[in-house]
Amino acid sequence: MQKIFIGLLLVFLDFNLDIGASRIGLIPDFIGYIVLMNGLRELIGKSERFIKARPFAAGMFVYTLVLYIMDLLGVSNQAQAIGYLLGLVSTIISLVVSYNIVMGVNDMEKEYGLRLNADGLFRTWRLLAFFSIAIYLLFLIPVLNIACIIGGFIIGIVFLATFSRTKNLYYEQVTD
Repeated sequence: MQKIFIGLLLVFLDFNLDIGASRIGLIPDFIGYIVLMNGLRELIGKSERFIKARPFAAGMFVYTLVLYIMDLLGVSNQAQAIGYLLGLVSTIISLVVSYNIVMGVNDMEKEYGLRLNADGLFRTWRLLAFFSIAIYLLFLIPVLNIACIIGGFIIGIVFLATFSRTKNLYYEQVTD
């Protein structure tokens, strides 16, 4: 569960350094997806959902690695229309990964009688999904788009905090 949390944290944190046309990701998403895939592998026996999330996480690893290289070379700045579409698709796939993780936690809670705050985690995920999609749907209305970006940032932090709580609950109950 720790690796899943660290992977999500690395994926959610996005710090870039722009130098001319090049962009250097200080915390590359593809590293987060590697850690996330290792965490999913550790929990495969706990829920079928962790198995379902792995191919999507692997696809996101490849996509974010290619995107990182393109950003580094300054190529991605030239394809903005396609970038919008690819951004939307990657957001949806990331939501599929996180949804399966949340549902895997829910399965573990029910199957093993653990208290993992699965309902709270799912409520937070729904808000995350709403803001993540709204950012793309409202890009032509700057005021609403900025509000969604800010809301998405805040709910992303809340989601990570909620998942951290779930992780801590898991370790408290599994090691006892």
